[in-house]
Amino acid sequence: MRHQLVVALALSLAACGGIAPSPELLGPSYRQPPGWKAVLIAGDDAEPAFDNAVDAMAAKLAGYGVDRAAIVTLKADGAGPSAATMDNIQDAFAGLGPGARDGCFVFLTSHGRPGQGLLLARDRGFLSPGELAGLINISCRNHPTVVIVSGCFSGSFAEGPSMPDRKRVILTAARRDRPSFGCNAGLQYTVFDRCVLDNLI
Repeated sequence: MRHQLVVALALSLAACGGIAPSPELLGPSYRQPPGWKAVLIAGDDAEPAFDNAVDAMAAKLAGYGVDRAAIVTLKADGAGPSAATMDNIQDAFAGLGPGARDGCFVFLTSHGRPGQGLLLARDRGFLSPGELAGLINISCRNHPTVVIVSGCFSGSFAEGPSMPDRKRVILTAARRDRPSFGCNAGLQYTVFDRCVLDNLI
């Protein structure tokens, strides 16, 4: 079922953002990667919604046939190499090792700040669009890549000179100048993360 992942993501985008997926993405001529390598990052642990989302995304990817060994999950409350720190994120991308026909899948969920990117609580800093682009370029520059960035002001990851690329599909929870919504301790996931997860069927 791995070849169906990009189609499922396109349908998810349509459901969560009201945007119709392009016909060429859903058409039979679209060449989807037969395998995937994934990095999933929960940048903050102030509430459990972020950790819950990366755990659920890992399960979804496994359900699509992605090998668990090909999925790296990093969390703000993780221990050692599983912590969502810049050092561990760099190591995760450096170690992806996608095959010639593999695609890359990147999912980040955290709080966001205008002009800075997404919070990495363990580092008391932020992961910026430019930094993420540099990390993706380490292993995935020549591979089809899906990037989902969930957080306030996350539209900055879909604009500007660094992140957009003809081999990348980028989905964000909000415009670069707008907060997202639906993130508190009473929710299992943020509203955007739940929509994405619920529509990956």
